[in-house]
Amino acid sequence: MTVNKNIWLLNRLKAMGPKEILYRFGNEARSFAESFGFMTAKVVAGADLRRTSSCWLPMDGLDSDSALIVSSADQILNEGMNLFALENKVPCVIPEWNRDPSTGKLCPLSFGKKLKFKDQSICGDVKYLWELSRSLQIVPLARAWQVSGDEKYLRSIRSMVESWLDQCPYMLGVHWSSSLEIGIRLINWSLAWQYIGGVDSPLFDGKDGELFRTCWLESIFQHIHFIDGWYSKGSSANNHLIGEAASVFIGCKTWPFWEECEKWEATALNILETESRTQVFDDGVDREQTTSYQQFVIDFLLLSYLADKNKFPPKYLKTIEKMIGFLNSLMDVSGNVPMIGDADDGMVTGLGMYDGFHPFKSLLATGGILFSRDDFLQKSGGCDLKSVSLMGSAPNYCQQGITKASFTSREYSSGGYFILGDNFGTESELFLVADAGPLGYGALAAHGHADALSIYMSLAGREFLVDPGTYVYNGNSKWRDYFRGTSAHNTVRVDGLNQSEIGGSFLWKTHAEAEGSVHLDRDVETFRGKHNGYERLSDPVTHERTVSLDKLGKRIVVQDHLRCKGGHSVEQFWHFSEDCGVVFDGPHNIIVTNSGVSIEMHFGEAVSLQMLKGESTPPFGCVSRKFGVKVPSVTIIADIYIEGDSCLISEIVYGRV
Repeated sequence: MTVNKNIWLLNRLKAMGPKEILYRFGNEARSFAESFGFMTAKVVAGADLRRTSSCWLPMDGLDSDSALIVSSADQILNEGMNLFALENKVPCVIPEWNRDPSTGKLCPLSFGKKLKFKDQSICGDVKYLWELSRSLQIVPLARAWQVSGDEKYLRSIRSMVESWLDQCPYMLGVHWSSSLEIGIRLINWSLAWQYIGGVDSPLFDGKDGELFRTCWLESIFQHIHFIDGWYSKGSSANNHLIGEAASVFIGCKTWPFWEECEKWEATALNILETESRTQVFDDGVDREQTTSYQQFVIDFLLLSYLADKNKFPPKYLKTIEKMIGFLNSLMDVSGNVPMIGDADDGMVTGLGMYDGFHPFKSLLATGGILFSRDDFLQKSGGCDLKSVSLMGSAPNYCQQGITKASFTSREYSSGGYFILGDNFGTESELFLVADAGPLGYGALAAHGHADALSIYMSLAGREFLVDPGTYVYNGNSKWRDYFRGTSAHNTVRVDGLNQSEIGGSFLWKTHAEAEGSVHLDRDVETFRGKHNGYERLSDPVTHERTVSLDKLGKRIVVQDHLRCKGGHSVEQFWHFSEDCGVVFDGPHNIIVTNSGVSIEMHFGEAVSLQMLKGESTPPFGCVSRKFGVKVPSVTIIADIYIEGDSCLISEIVYGRV
């Protein structure tokens, strides 16, 4: 569905309270003044370099990975960097910073805060512009200099920063339009600054070097000043607010050269402490209900803690441990993690820019060291370059291979996720996740999907039932709405409607409320859940789902109860990994195979089955593992028309030779 601009504005206003509307009017007034040069930081006081700055990144331990560090940096210099769906790598040391590499569109250097950057006729695809300008690529170059001393890396860093400063003047253009994007750039500049030696880096030798340092520091001050005056508030205060506060805190610890830093740091610290409690459930699940943003937010919280460990209370650190613990529980024996909610492949830092990087395993390794958690380390398979870059010399047990891993938990009642299975951590592992969480965070639920009571399943480390992913954000409403809609998840749709009503690309008008519970016995495990998304219909429908795992019988029975009085069309969706082959075995049975492992599914005789793959009208049968990229996969739809209370029973048989 395409949401008319006026309708979207009305929906957006409904999501705000009076206080937020007033705040936004204030921001508009400030932006108007800033567009004429008032209330800005065009004139920056000289940096007092006598103030003590901290190098909180450990430099020990990098030598053991020096070959990988150097080869990864050289790859960036010689070939460029991968960027979402683009087939060819993009030059990233001295690019055209304001030209979208995916469309060739040159974004104008108008006042950034008023720039309509989501309009592709003006800026192209802003995701590509912003990603390049996050300066992720500066970190591998600086790290390579740290281990090699090769001046080519310093020269490239200077070229990159100077070209950015030259092409992206203060307050003008797309790179001065988003506090979060400005903040991520600032964090990567901080990491690079530490790797090259800080204030006394050889990069700043001589009069010319000192002048470059002065220009860079002026922009750094302007970055922090911008964010401090433009924090995301109200209904927009999701991961953006945490990221913005993290960048200001890290910026003030890295460059405490101005009097304002003390105030800025205190504000940022208060936001981090408050939002780590507000945006994360007590069981460690991020309230945005997305695994991708879970790791994104962990990085912000973790980096802030590492920048000054003495500033944060124990509860803050415990939140990080619980968040990593949730990812540990969601990861199967092969390292697969369900693609719950939105994902845009965004990374906070360039510390993971090397071949084979696994963001979730890396966080487990870092958490394993930080919290002395063997279960994290075992699931991660050992330390990687990013974890060593953050934690320093790795303990001996970091180098051990994966062994049978235990779970942090299998029941996340607050966050709404429940894990069933058998033989965890072994080659015959059955792994199943049931989703009964909220739609998303706050009034917008911006990154949530209409996936209540959806299930994910892998067997022997092969994915079978999957969440198909996200694919796009802006510019293609058909696919945006499909991938976050009910029909793109392993659940039930009633009367062709989503469980929750879409109000815009990052906005839901109504929110389905779900609840669930799990009962775990030695031989039988059972999930029970329900949601009220379809109780808004003229004839209300309540969807209840029971998932029963019989370990001895090696079967899973899914019962979908539809409580209603009248007639409704009902569709059950089953989305399979793109690695699965699916064939019919009679009119109501299918056989699914993935890399030599098979399951059977049996459906009731009353339903009609259809198999779809790679369809676009309407969208069906696609999986998106990478932002902007989708590949064909099989979707099975079981549909039926019901009259009054009804129950659909589906059976999955596994592990039989």
